[in-house]
Amino acid sequence: MLRYYRKIIDSCEPFVIAREAVWPSLDLAPMGLAIPPENVLDPQRVKNGAFLKLAERLDELTYGPLALRMPSWVFYDCALVPGAVFGYARRAAELAPWARKTLAVPDDYDGLVPLSMFVAIPMAHREARLVFTLASINQVAPGAAPEGLWRLTLAAGTAALDASVMVVATQWRSSQLGLYANLGPLRILTAWTPAHDIWATLTFSVAADDAARERLLRGDLIPPWVVDRYLDADDTHAMRALQAEIEAGREVWIVGPPEIRGAETRVPLTDRGVAVGPSAEKGDFVRRFQG
Repeated sequence: MLRYYRKIIDSCEPFVIAREAVWPSLDLAPMGLAIPPENVLDPQRVKNGAFLKLAERLDELTYGPLALRMPSWVFYDCALVPGAVFGYARRAAELAPWARKTLAVPDDYDGLVPLSMFVAIPMAHREARLVFTLASINQVAPGAAPEGLWRLTLAAGTAALDASVMVVATQWRSSQLGLYANLGPLRILTAWTPAHDIWATLTFSVAADDAARERLLRGDLIPPWVVDRYLDADDTHAMRALQAEIEAGREVWIVGPPEIRGAETRVPLTDRGVAVGPSAEKGDFVRRFQG
């Protein structure tokens, strides 16, 4: 599958940001893509400060419009100390002037500039990882990096950071939702989340093994018979109703990327605990990925 991502592999450099104590737990050649030793960056070394500020700038561009920009102390305390960052970068001199301007790259800076990043941190239970950030320059400056950067960053990032089981919080209308759904069915943990600044946020868990990464890189589509129902990503009443179902004990899964129909964004759902029709394969679809 990597042959389809050759433009990224040939023009961008993988990097990791992690405390030195974390390095032994990382895969520094995820999916066979070796990270150069000089691109393994310790956030507790002053010399890496300029790169970290550019990473914060990428996060600000991505999440600032949602009022979810993370302050520097949050990036350090909540992401860099307990977790790690994987991404792709280019040398400043290789960026187009307009891309440098977008990322606010200083005129005298000639080092690496992050173009994507995947941040995962350990959770208190089992071996799950909380996805803290997933960002690509193409979200805010289309064409600044090759197409597919998001997918390759997520795929290689899950391998590099050993994020074999992930918990993710994102918004129903987020374009990231479809990306995660390509890994496999997403088990919904919350459909309506008052604990979040944006209540129309869902929380889900998903497995990310080698087979899931291959599905993601291929961009697999789901067969229509897998879907039991759809949720309108703008229907807050439906989100509240789905949350009530989940709190009552029903397991509900997102089984594919959202579908755009005119002005409506429809998220395909399957109820694991509900009869799924005469086709045995339909029930097997979710069971195959429960891991």
